[in-house]
Amino acid sequence: MRRLRIVSRRVTALESSISRLTLGRRNSCGPMNPMDDPTLPVLKQLQALAQDAKKIRDASLKREDYRTALASVRELTHILELIAKLGGELDEKIPANILNLNIDPETGKRIAEMYLARFTTRKK
Repeated sequence: MRRLRIVSRRVTALESSISRLTLGRRNSCGPMNPMDDPTLPVLKQLQALAQDAKKIRDASLKREDYRTALASVRELTHILELIAKLGGELDEKIPANILNLNIDPETGKRIAEMYLARFTTRKK
């Protein structure tokens, strides 16, 4: 359980550095050389943490310590989420679908009457 806490602390520290790096990437202009990408070391660290979490999970399953195994799975899930965010595979923005219609008053009245007719029949 101690190693899992260490992995968890390291993930939290990497998560904060990822947020700083992605903020810097959004503010930069022009294409970046992939080899100059400052997130590469962070990605390697995350992959190493994922390997550690897998080792902890496997060892705890062999010992039948399911509580630690479940905690390591949770950390592994968190690490994979961070890797996906870092790679741009996970979009956290909620899409908003907005439709603006311009209709004449007569059509609006017909639509409203149809809606009210359907709503009142369902209510009964």
